[in-house]
Amino acid sequence: MLVIENFIFKLNKATSSTKYYRCNDPCCSVVVHTDLEDNLLKIKDGHCHPPEPEEVQIRTFRQAVKTRAINETTHIPQIYDEEALRIDLSQLSIAALPSQREMSHTLNKARRFQTPPIPDTQLFDLPECYTKTIKGLPFLCIDQLVKPFVCVFALLPDQKKPTYKFLLNGLRDKAAEMNTMFNPTTIMSDFERSLVEVLKSEVCIILI
Repeated sequence: MLVIENFIFKLNKATSSTKYYRCNDPCCSVVVHTDLEDNLLKIKDGHCHPPEPEEVQIRTFRQAVKTRAINETTHIPQIYDEEALRIDLSQLSIAALPSQREMSHTLNKARRFQTPPIPDTQLFDLPECYTKTIKGLPFLCIDQLVKPFVCVFALLPDQKKPTYKFLLNGLRDKAAEMNTMFNPTTIMSDFERSLVEVLKSEVCIILI
């Protein structure tokens, strides 16, 4: 997009030395020639419509919000509010401005395109942006497997004693299949009375 005196132009074509723009209004025949750095070389004809300062502000706002959404992890509503204050939109621009909710889908989509895909193997390189905090300090100091351990996720239908007993028996059976014993020395849990009573009767533990 090229803006000259609050008129918006779109790129029509480019050569090795020149860019050719046309007015964004399809009914307008104004053509602009610039160098590759968008410095004005020539402008032809006159506009058949008034300038569009509000549209220029809205496009500038959209681009600023999109750029920050892609390059930052700041919440999109916060970016939206900060850029609206920074650009100092006119009353007409504010009235025509799309809401944060209307822009969120496009901005989240643009942000997702910049996010690395989820790894499908255990060996992968962490992008540098994920190794530092927002302040630029090291986030991940070490990434290595010190000691392997078995991890079990159990989705239970209720919080009753028979259910917890069933879970413990299942863990014992699974441990036997793996040629080991389910004999924990410590179990950490929030305060769940039924679980505490089952553990006291079923397992010799130190409960935290």
